[in-house]
Amino acid sequence: MNGIIWISLLVLLLLAYVDRRRDMTVKMWLIVAGMFMLCQFYIDLFGLLIPAGCIAGLIYMRKAKKSYLSKALIFGLICVYANFYLPKITLTQLKEQVENAKYTAEFNQVRAVSQYSAASEVNAILQKAAEQLRDKNPKSEITIDDPHVLFSIWVLTHRDMSIQDLDWLWYTAPRELHYYWQSSRPDPLTTLEYVIFNETGYMGLFKRATASSPFLLESVYEFDRLKNANPAIP
Repeated sequence: MNGIIWISLLVLLLLAYVDRRRDMTVKMWLIVAGMFMLCQFYIDLFGLLIPAGCIAGLIYMRKAKKSYLSKALIFGLICVYANFYLPKITLTQLKEQVENAKYTAEFNQVRAVSQYSAASEVNAILQKAAEQLRDKNPKSEITIDDPHVLFSIWVLTHRDMSIQDLDWLWYTAPRELHYYWQSSRPDPLTTLEYVIFNETGYMGLFKRATASSPFLLESVYEFDRLKNANPAIP
């Protein structure tokens, strides 16, 4: 995020000089960029930012009588304060926040969000639980790698509900436990799994790296109800 702020403000700074580009020499452009970068030097005094670079730049501008550098000082000051005081957010975190906003928009109220990495043990736990259910009924034709199976296990385990076997989980559980389920695949690498009870709903976001790799649980959204088209609970 700091890099995004830095690059964005530098671009805006250069655009701010477009109106006088005919008067600017290459040396002047370099001094403007150098002044902006000088402003990024600061002193952290027990959590208080002292913009040492900006102060040095201001002294230079006045002594050299180069008033055109005032814009560079202003943009540099904004940049150093923004990078110092704003939360440090990586591009990955920013992407996750955008994705969260996208998915939570379909819920009336989000009660909790759980995030899991590809290396999280939750996926290994779900896979092991699915294998144990298959062992109870080896003749079952239900695929244990199916995201619906894995997410149903997650939800029922989360709600402290026992699971008999794979066939029961797929065919009987929704009717006996009174919940609605739905699977949606917006693209070949993403699957959305919904399990909705009367009072609470869950959506699981599964992703995979390639079309041949297994789906892994990345996020779980717990919500009260959908904003539109609430299903009938059996």
